[in-house]
Order: sequence, then C-alpha cells, then structure tokens
Amino acid sequence: MNKILSTVFTLLFVISYLSPTIGSAIDTTTSGRILDNFKAQQADILFESSPFEIHDASKILEDEYAMNWLESLRNRLQTMQWVYQSKKNAIGEVRVSLEQALAVLAESIRVTTESITQTTLDIKLKQTKIQQLQSDGLTLRTRIREHRQIILAYLKNIYSEGNSILDPTGNIDLIKSMILTTEDSDFTLSDITYKTLLTQMGQQFVDEYRSLVRAYYLSSIQTQNEQSVLETLLSGLAIQNTTLISQQVERSHLLDITQWQEALYVQYIASQQTAQAQVEVLWKEASDRYSESFDLLLAKYSCNKSKKTDTQIVECARIRQYFINEKELAKWEKRVDTPNILDWPVPSRRITTYFHDADYYQALHSQHEAIDIATEQGTEIVAPADGYVTYILPPVPGWYSYMAIKHADGLLTVYGHLSEIEVSKYEFVKRGQLIARSGGAIGTPGAGPMTSGAHLHFEVWSNRESVDPLRYLSIATMDYSSLLPVYQDKFLADIVELSGTGSDTTQYKKKFNLVGKDETERQKYLLATYATPDFNKWQMWVDTALSANIDPSFMICIGLAETTLGNHLKTPYNIGNIGNTDSGSTYSFASPAEWLEWMTATFNNKYLGKYTKLSELSRWGNSGGAIYASSNSNWHNNTIRCLSALKWEFVKDDFEFRLK
Repeated sequence: MNKILSTVFTLLFVISYLSPTIGSAIDTTTSGRILDNFKAQQADILFESSPFEIHDASKILEDEYAMNWLESLRNRLQTMQWVYQSKKNAIGEVRVSLEQALAVLAESIRVTTESITQTTLDIKLKQTKIQQLQSDGLTLRTRIREHRQIILAYLKNIYSEGNSILDPTGNIDLIKSMILTTEDSDFTLSDITYKTLLTQMGQQFVDEYRSLVRAYYLSSIQTQNEQSVLETLLSGLAIQNTTLISQQVERSHLLDITQWQEALYVQYIASQQTAQAQVEVLWKEASDRYSESFDLLLAKYSCNKSKKTDTQIVECARIRQYFINEKELAKWEKRVDTPNILDWPVPSRRITTYFHDADYYQALHSQHEAIDIATEQGTEIVAPADGYVTYILPPVPGWYSYMAIKHADGLLTVYGHLSEIEVSKYEFVKRGQLIARSGGAIGTPGAGPMTSGAHLHFEVWSNRESVDPLRYLSIATMDYSSLLPVYQDKFLADIVELSGTGSDTTQYKKKFNLVGKDETERQKYLLATYATPDFNKWQMWVDTALSANIDPSFMICIGLAETTLGNHLKTPYNIGNIGNTDSGSTYSFASPAEWLEWMTATFNNKYLGKYTKLSELSRWGNSGGAIYASSNSNWHNNTIRCLSALKWEFVKDDFEFRLK
C-alpha cells in the first residue's frame, strides 16, 4: 500500500487528473500515459484495500451465510408455530358451519378443476403447434443448406480456377480473400458474384435462397414466441395444481377443525418443536465454526493478544468492522423498478465534463472515467446509497484528495477533489448521509496541483469496471437544452418515471426523432428521411443483416453514424470505409448492396466476430483490442442515439447487436 501511495503522490506532481488544461503543459501522448498509469494504480487501491488478505475471509463468510440462513429458518418456524396457535384460538371464538365451509370449498375445487382441464388442453394445442413450427423450421434449414452448398460449390469453382484471388499483378486480392476466409459467420451472398450467379442460376434461385433465409428467421421468432406462451401456460398449470392441492388440504383441515380435533394441533406443534430443536443444533454448530474461523483470523493478525500496540488496536477494530459492514450490506435492497438506483451526491446538476468526454480525450489522450459536477467549494456531499467507506486519501495542501464507498451488488463510488471528509475508513453510511465536502478551487487542500476550479469528480464502478454515472442517476432535473443528445431518450424516460405516464414531454424537442408505431416503421422512416435513393431500400438492409445474424437496426444505425446513409462518401457506395487503409488507399463498391454485404462480413470476421456488444467495437469501451471505429465517444454515442430512437427505449452501452 505504501508503494502505491508513493506512486500516486509522484504522479500528482505532474498531472491534473480532472482538468484538460494539462494539455498545454505536456504532450497528449505523455499526459495520456501518466493518467492511464494513475488510473491503474487507483484501481489497485480501490479494489485491493482491505484490513487483511481477502482470501482469509472466504471461510468466515461461508460460515456466516450458513448461520444466517439457519437463523432465518429458525425464525420462520417460530412464526409459523404462533400462526397455527392463533388459528386454533380463533376457532374457539368464531364458528363457521360445516355445511357452508364445505360448500364454498367444493365450488372452489370445481372451478379450479375446470381451469386445469382447459389449461391442459391449451398446452397440448401449443405443443402441437410448436412441433409443427419446428418441423417447418427444420425443412427450411435443410433447403437453405442445400441452396448454400450449391452456391458455395459454384463460388469455389470461380475462385479456384485461374487463381482468381490474385489480382493482375500477382498480389492477393484482399477483398476476395476475405469472402473465402470469413470465420464464425453464416454464409452471406456477396454482390461481387451476384450478377454471375444470376446469369448461371437465374433470378428465381437467388431470390428463393434469400426468401428461405428470411422465412427461417421469422419461423424461429414465431417458435420462440409460442415457446414463451407454452412456458407461461405450464407455469399457470403448476400454480393451478398447487391451488387445487391447497384447497383439498384445507377441506381436510376444515373437517378436523370444525369437529374440534385438538390432536391435529398437538401433533403439529410437536413436529414444529422437533424441527426447531434440530435447527437449533445446526445453528449452534455453524455458529461454533464461524467463531473458530474468526478466532483464527484474529490470531493471524495478533488481535487475540491481551496487549496490543496502538496500531494493532486500530487494525483489529477495522477487521471486526469489515465483517459488520458486509453483513449490513447484505440487508440492502436495490431499487428494482428503476435503473436509477443511485441518488445524486450533490444538489448541482450541471455537468462540465461527461463520462468518456470527447474534448477531454482530445486534450489529454486518456478516457475520462467519471463525470465532473460543477458545484461550489465546500458543498455537502451525501452518500448516493447505503455502503461503507473503503478508502480515504485526506485533503492536504498540494495533493489530490478522494474517497471510495462500497455498495451492494458490486457497485463502488468514488469522490474526487475533496476539501473535507466527514467520515472515517470502514464507517458504514446510509443513503443521504453527509460524507464529505467538495473542493477543487485552485490552491486549496485536496484540489490537486492543476485543477481548473471547484467541482466534484464522481465515478461509478460496477464489478470492477468503470461505468457512466448518468446511467445510474435520474437526469430528469437536468437542463435539457445543455444535455448531450445521447442522453435525450433517458431524460424523457426519467421525466415519465418522475411525473407519471401522463407526463407532457412535448416541450422537449428531440434533435433526432423518428416516427412510426413500431421498429419496422421507424426503420423505413429513417431510411426515407436520411438515406440517399441508392441506400433507401429497406428490404436490402433487413435481408442482408438477418443473413449475417446481425440486428438490422444496428446496421442501419452504423450507416447513419458513418456518413448519413450514403451522403458525404469518400468513395462510391463505401459508407464504412471498408478496405481503406491508414496509408490513404481507398476502396469503392459497385452498389450499396455490395457494400452492405462487405460490412456484415467485416463484423463477422476473425477480428470482430468475437464481439457481441456495441461498446466493444470502438475505443469507447475497448482500450486494447481490435476495433471497428477509432472514435472514443462520438461514434459510440451517435449509434446509441440512433438505436434508442429506433427501439423507443434508452439503449445501454452494452447493447448486443447480434441476434439470439
């Protein structure tokens, strides 16, 4: 830990972790390297900061979980004993005639039985329909495979005779080579051979192949839908059967209760007492194991000695507090009806630097893994959710001060440029509790050597990966006019969540809005509005994308994000610059269909074919691997905006563009 702190202090002499003004002091390559090194060191601090070796806790936590479960079971048994005892007492005060009770139960049993019969019939019909759909799908897949083999055989003949993958100079033709070597992707029909195929096989054969692919996709979707309905029916049948059993058992109990058969209660209470005694024994054993494991941990760190140094006293108190905190975190209930599970840490909603901000990256050549919230010096900072403090670097003159709080479900929040800290390390804090005061004013303790002014640096980490804090905060109270377009859909969703489904959002005019009652209509509207005539062929986009197992909306949005669907092209029909190189050479295509075939092949090649999430395709979320787009934020955010508008919901950064 001392080595890490030493490295951090050294780095802070020459960097401003949060201010683009550093770009004027050192070149972007150097500043980017320094910042990336600092963030790597910070990650070690955030996730390895504990009062003991973390593997020492595994046995203790395992025993604690077992003990907690047994304790919960013990409490439930005690509760049920009192419930049945109270029922027994109530019978003595309020009598229900045997005839009335049995009549009500008989009617209930009749209705439930009829419902079971009808549901069973519905299930058989659904199973028959699914079998037919699966049979049809198998037939379609067989025909697709036969057509594909014919086309592949023809293509193989084309490219095997006369070394056709070589160009006239004897060099390898990269374009043709890619067609033959695309890995992990389904066969896609390239327009490079399209006209020849039409000549040799006829328009009807090629159209039939594409129709088969589309029909198979639609059949698969229908099968999935029918399977979902079947699962719902089966689930309902299970509930109905359970209900029937409960009604029959209740009828039996009613007979006994109304006839005052006290023996039933005596037997039940006796069985409850036996079960509770057994649980008590198991709980005691788990408790003993927990105590033994905990004592071993304390002994390892000299916490069981009668005389301890002041340092040992503090460290031992932290070890004990760690387990208290973890137990307290387990009680935290995450908000499940909203993605906004965190509260804002300060009253201000003015963002000066966004997560993965393009201007920040251009100035410092490193990603901004946080948001900067403009707020006055000394503003109260509150905990956005329950958690406990895992790290504190206190404010001193000339240094950067920050702290971290661990929350449940793998979440961790970080607060930078602190002028005061109001809590201590390993202290458990509740949502809304004061934890620190903001800083950042130039020259003040905790601000760092090169800050640009008072603000709060706020980070959110999920399972050890930095994530956009605005994905976890409600942005309904932010200034819409100054909001980045990528957040517009989330803003409207948060407005509805805040004010109800009847909220009037007409005052917020989205800069990018698509019309249509469903995704298909919005796709057509987008193409008709933005695409050039050559690229305004909806069926071409859908057929090619489906054949490549890629979401059609994703492909359309790539075309929009690159060059507005055919506008502003560098070379004919090449929206995504496929085949272009860093040396400046370019490649053109004979038609939009040919380009689209190549684009899908690119996403399925050996470099990009392993990716499934949008965030992996650019430097926005992929710092070291092969990527499609080099833009660190613009390409990613524009694609997110387009997808959100097409799907009419806020699409997250990890959107999966491959079809299931």
